[in-house]
Amino acid sequence: MAERTISNEFRNVDNTETADHLVQYLEYVDSLPQTCQIKADSYGYLGLKEGDSVLDAGCGPGYDAIRMASVVGRTGKVTGIDLSERMIAIAEAKAKGTGLPVSFRTGDVRKLPFPDASFDKIRIERTLQILENPGEVLDEMIRVLRPGGRLLCVEPDWETMVCDPGSRDTARVFFRFCADQFPDGSTGRKLYRYFRERGLSDVAVHPAPLVLHDFPLTAKMMNMDQFLAAAQEKRVLARDDVASWLGELKAADARGQFTFAGLMFAVVGRR
Repeated sequence: MAERTISNEFRNVDNTETADHLVQYLEYVDSLPQTCQIKADSYGYLGLKEGDSVLDAGCGPGYDAIRMASVVGRTGKVTGIDLSERMIAIAEAKAKGTGLPVSFRTGDVRKLPFPDASFDKIRIERTLQILENPGEVLDEMIRVLRPGGRLLCVEPDWETMVCDPGSRDTARVFFRFCADQFPDGSTGRKLYRYFRERGLSDVAVHPAPLVLHDFPLTAKMMNMDQFLAAAQEKRVLARDDVASWLGELKAADARGQFTFAGLMFAVVGRR
């Protein structure tokens, strides 16, 4: 039986007991002003314009696909694809009645069901980090991208995450543990190299810092309860150390002195 990690859960949304939690988590993250700004900036990096044919790979509940469809206009088209039938059903329900040029279908980003050179623009966010071989996903997206088209990837680097105050040793161990729950928790920093290895041109890296001063918001956004429970279960962190660390973070939050920061990478290139 596969170990329960967040990345495993997202790879198997339709088969996990925590599907409701995953959907609610994505809705919550999408509602945050900080993450919405990172998303909005990424649409600009992609250079969306009226008439574009766009693929939203690993589209989840369809938030980004629907927003991009409002940019490409009636002469454009946005297609969202996701492995989860449940996510696609939610996306279709959200798009229904909008009149926007957007459609959704189930499918695997590692083997896209589209002919070569099908899209002008392709966007993928927080999906490569949960897959064992991100290179094969990039190869597939480049295959279905038209010559001159743009590919944009947005990925975090879990090893850049920090917080203050509290034990630095506990924080370091915890954030490293979080990173290790993914096939590659440092995917974000590697995107530039991945793009260049595949011959993409005009590659640009747009670092997107995420800074929060609200501990409950940070804890929910990071799924901190699940990560901490797993770290204690595996004896990576002692319960007393966790309790002390959380106490310091919550006390700082009550004083208005808490800080969390981490780095997302938005990288765009041209075929």
